Amino acid sequence: MKRQSKAFTLVELLVVIAIIGILVGLLLPAVQSAREAARRMQCSNNLKQLALANHNFHDVYKKLPFGMLRADGTGWGHPEWGTTGQARRYALLHQLMPYVEQTAFYNAWDQLVYNNNTISNRLFGGDGVTSLPTNGTAAVGQLLSNVLRCPSNVGSLYNESHSPTGNGVYARGDYYACAGQRGYPGFQATRASLWNPFGPGNDHPRPAGGRGTAATGRANGMFSRNIQFGFRDAMDGTSNTILMGERSFSDPVFDRCGPETGTTTTKMGNWGWIWFGAEGNAFLGTGVPINFRIRSCAEFLDPLRYDDRINAFGSLHVGGAQFALTDGSVRFISESIDLLTFNALGSRAGGEVASVPE
Repeated sequence: MKRQSKAFTLVELLVVIAIIGILVGLLLPAVQSAREAARRMQCSNNLKQLALANHNFHDVYKKLPFGMLRADGTGWGHPEWGTTGQARRYALLHQLMPYVEQTAFYNAWDQLVYNNNTISNRLFGGDGVTSLPTNGTAAVGQLLSNVLRCPSNVGSLYNESHSPTGNGVYARGDYYACAGQRGYPGFQATRASLWNPFGPGNDHPRPAGGRGTAATGRANGMFSRNIQFGFRDAMDGTSNTILMGERSFSDPVFDRCGPETGTTTTKMGNWGWIWFGAEGNAFLGTGVPINFRIRSCAEFLDPLRYDDRINAFGSLHVGGAQFALTDGSVRFISESIDLLTFNALGSRAGGEVASVPE
């Protein structure tokens, strides 16, 4: 008798393939979840390093860094007013570089003539001539370290717009100073701003320029322009006051509405030039919900909603964003947090009774 060899029938093969497909479908979300958990942990570690850098800076100077240091002919009161250093400007993260093992970059930065930092630098492999190169050889295009980027954030490492001119010139970072309720614009006569987060500028107009006038602004976070605060200024408690947090650059509606309305070629990715030293590139505020995004071109054209988007903390982590508190701890805060509580966590001395929800 001949022994018949056993084999899969077509039906059995299809059943096996179907089972394998189901198992892969079940496994893939778990793998993606594990990868996002790893990215979220790396992001938390980045913010922890930056929080410790702020603490180390404070240990040396007894104050936190400037949120940004930039000359201004009126109002903001550059601390070197009327001296040869008045042109000096730099942002928060630049001041922290010596404390995250980037002293060489810090020393290479021209603090007196900002425009020198936009020229291709031989120290970074450049030619010493090209202005605003797109190959990362200018100081303003240097990324330096992964500590500046959240691995979950999408997009280019450099600035992006709908116009090829100027794209790729400025390094884009993902972590920003908390300026209190409002960080952008710097001053606005008709809307809330860094100078006066509680209302329009005509309610609290900027004084004439002078060395100390920055202190008369109402900016109420741990960081501001041309003035430094210390831990002793966190009267609401260092564990109840946000120091830094994330920004998300994912905003498809924002990105398409500029060309559609004919108003601008910019994208959300064109904000966040970490070495530039301007309000929208340095500060965020808690007066806007976490992960706020533009929902329509009508909103895009509304100056207040546009300002809200530039001010918003956010991330591509599901359900919220990571924040470093002034005590050096890092917490994930849900986007569903009560808005009054979140608003209060931004101020250093508002007198509110608020704490980060568990």
